[in-house]
Amino acid sequence: MRRSLLLLSLLSSVVHGQVPQGGAPHHWGQRDRGNDVPAFAPNGPLEEARHAEPTGLAFRYGTQRWLQADLVTEGLWDSLPGGLLRGRLRLSSPGAAMLAVQFERFDLPDGALLFVIDAARTQYLGGFGEANELPDGTFATALLPGDAVVLELQVPAERRADCAIVVGSVTHAFHDPFSSTAAGTPKDYDPGYQSAACHTNVACPAASDWQTVKRATAMFLRPDGNGCSGTLVNNTANNGTPYFLLANHCYQANTSGWVFYFNYESTGCTGSSGSTSQTITGCTLKASDYYDDFALVQLSSAPPASYQPYYAGWDRTGATPTRSVTIEHPLNDVKKIAFDDQAPTSYSSNGTNFWRMYWDSGIVQSGSSGSPLYDQNKRLVGHVVSGAQTCTNAATTPSGAVKLTSSFEGTAASNRLRDWLDPANSTTVLNGYDPGAAPAQPVRVKLKVMLEGAYVTSNGLMRGTLRSNGQVPLTEPYTALGFDVVNGSGGEATSSAVLAVSGTASVVDWVRVELRNKANSGVLVAVRHALLLRNGTVVDVDGTSDVAFPVAADNYYIAVRHRNHLGAMLATPQALSTTATLKDLTLSATALYGGTSATKSVNGVRCLYAGDANASGHVKYSGSDNDRDPILQKVGGLVPTNTVNGYHKEDLNLDGVVRYTGTSNDRDLILNNIGGTVPSSVLVELMP
Repeated sequence: MRRSLLLLSLLSSVVHGQVPQGGAPHHWGQRDRGNDVPAFAPNGPLEEARHAEPTGLAFRYGTQRWLQADLVTEGLWDSLPGGLLRGRLRLSSPGAAMLAVQFERFDLPDGALLFVIDAARTQYLGGFGEANELPDGTFATALLPGDAVVLELQVPAERRADCAIVVGSVTHAFHDPFSSTAAGTPKDYDPGYQSAACHTNVACPAASDWQTVKRATAMFLRPDGNGCSGTLVNNTANNGTPYFLLANHCYQANTSGWVFYFNYESTGCTGSSGSTSQTITGCTLKASDYYDDFALVQLSSAPPASYQPYYAGWDRTGATPTRSVTIEHPLNDVKKIAFDDQAPTSYSSNGTNFWRMYWDSGIVQSGSSGSPLYDQNKRLVGHVVSGAQTCTNAATTPSGAVKLTSSFEGTAASNRLRDWLDPANSTTVLNGYDPGAAPAQPVRVKLKVMLEGAYVTSNGLMRGTLRSNGQVPLTEPYTALGFDVVNGSGGEATSSAVLAVSGTASVVDWVRVELRNKANSGVLVAVRHALLLRNGTVVDVDGTSDVAFPVAADNYYIAVRHRNHLGAMLATPQALSTTATLKDLTLSATALYGGTSATKSVNGVRCLYAGDANASGHVKYSGSDNDRDPILQKVGGLVPTNTVNGYHKEDLNLDGVVRYTGTSNDRDLILNNIGGTVPSSVLVELMP
C-alpha cells in the first residue's frame, strides 16, 4: 500500500527564488562600524546534534534556532543619498560556523532591497526585493560564514510603511560546509568530517563525458540543518518546468526555507571548494511516496540561464543498464561522480523495486541521498536511497537506488511521477533538455518500403484503397495500439490536403520509423510516425519531406514497422545528418538484421511480411495468440462470410474490408506466410 504526503499548492512561476536583483550594501568595500545596530540572538539553549562520524545517507550540518526580530519596527534607521532610508539589525548565534536566516514575513514594495551581510563584511547576499517574494509570504537565505549577520534594508522614504521584514529563525551551522582545505591536509574536507579521499570530482578526466549531465544535480540545505542531493528532471513537454527529484526521507514540510545550490563544484580534479553563489530558495511538493522513497518538488523558479541548468532525461522501460553512474554532493561537499562499470542487479522490498550497485570508482556517503542513478545512455533510471560506504568497504557494501519504474506508478498524482513528467503516460524514454543549447537541426531519414499486403505485382505499386475510401486517419494509430513512444513522439498528424493527393505518390497508410541506439539496437532513441506512399517512399506528415527526428547527428539503427506487418531493421547503424540518403529496403542488396529472411521477396521486390493482425511480433495461424482469430472475431465470429468495412488492423491486405473467407480474404495471407501446409508454424519478426 502506498502512502503519500500532502500535495501543496503550485508556486508562481514569476518569482526568482534567491536570484539577486542587483545593488549593494551602503558603503560596500568601506569600513562600516555599525556598533549601535540592534542585536538579536536566540534565547533557548543550543541543541547539539553533531556526529563524530556521519551515519547512513543523511546527517545534520547544523540546527534551527528560533528568534523574533522585526527589522521595520526594531531596526536602526538612517537616511541615504537619493531619498532612501536604511534600516539595519544584527542577528547572531554564538559559536556558529555559518548562519542562514529564515523570514516568517517578507513583503517589500517596488524599489526596496534587502541585503544580508556577514559580520566581517567580506560577503553579502542580495539585494532581494519584491521579485523574490514567495507566495506564502516567507523567504530564506543561503549560508554566510561566521556566527553573526547584519540585515540592511534600503527603501524609498515614502515606502517604508509598506515593508514587512520579520525574522523567525536562523540556521546555526556547526561546521562550514563550504570551507576550503588547508594546505597540506587531505583533500575534500567537508563539514567537520574527512570526506573520503576516494571520491572523484566532476572536474576529473573520468567525468569528461558527463559535463552536460552533471548540471542537473544540485544540493539543497534545509533550515533545520539537514541537506541532500537531487536532480532537475525533464518532462515530456520539454519546457523547463523546474521539477526536482529527491529522496522522500530528505523531505520536510519546511520547503519555503530550502536553499538549492547549483554548480557547487571544484574547478580542478583535486579541489575541495567551489562557488555557492547560484541558489534558488523554496519549492513546492508535487508528489511523494514513503515506500518508493521519492519526492518530486517544483522549485519556486526555474534556474536562470546564467546557472546553465540541465534537465535530466529518463528511461522507465526497466531495462537493466550496462553500467551505472551517480552524481552527488556527499557530506555537502563539492559535486562528485561515482561509477559502477557492471550491470546493477535488481531486488524488491515492500513492493518497491531497486537497483543494487557496487561502485568501481567513487562511493556514496551522507548527503548523497536522492542523487540520480544514470544508465550508460545518460538517462535517469532511479535515485540513490541507501548504502553509504567508506573507501575500504566499497567492494563489499552495495548502494541501493529506487527504480524509476516504481516511482512512476502509483494510485494518484500525489504519489507517482507520471502525472508530472509524462501526463499522457505514453513515453518510456525521454532525452534530457538543455535550455542553453543551440537549437539542434533534426536529422532526416529517407526510406523506401513495400508492404506485402498492399503490394500489386502488376504495376509495382501498393494499392491506395484506404486513402481513396477516406479511411486513413489524420492522426497516427500506433499510440492507441500500445506501441511505445519516446522522445516526444506520438500524436503526429497530417492534413486533409495531404490525404487528398492521388496518383503514384499518394498515401497508403501510416508507418512507424524507429531510431535505435548504435551500441544497443534494442534501445529506442527516437520514433517518428510517418506516411507511406504507393511508390514505397516514406515521408513526413507534410506528405513530401524526408522524415525528421529531433536528435543529434550520429549513427543509429533504423527500423520500420507497420501495424499489421512484421517490421524490419537495417543490419548496421547508419550515419544520419540533416541531409538524408536513401535506404531502400525493397532491394535484396540492402543488408537487414536477420538477413534476407527479414522480408519477403514478391517478384524480386522485398516486402514486409503481412499477417501480424494482433501486433505481437509474429505471424501465427493457430494456437494461442494467433492472428487468424482476430479476423474471424472482427467479422462477427459466427458467420465467416461476413465482412467489415473500415480502417482495421485485421485488414491485412489494406483494401478497406476485413474478410475471413472468399476472394481477397485476409486469412490466407497468414497461412501462406507460415508455409501454407503446416498451420502450427510461426513466422517471427527478426528484430531485437
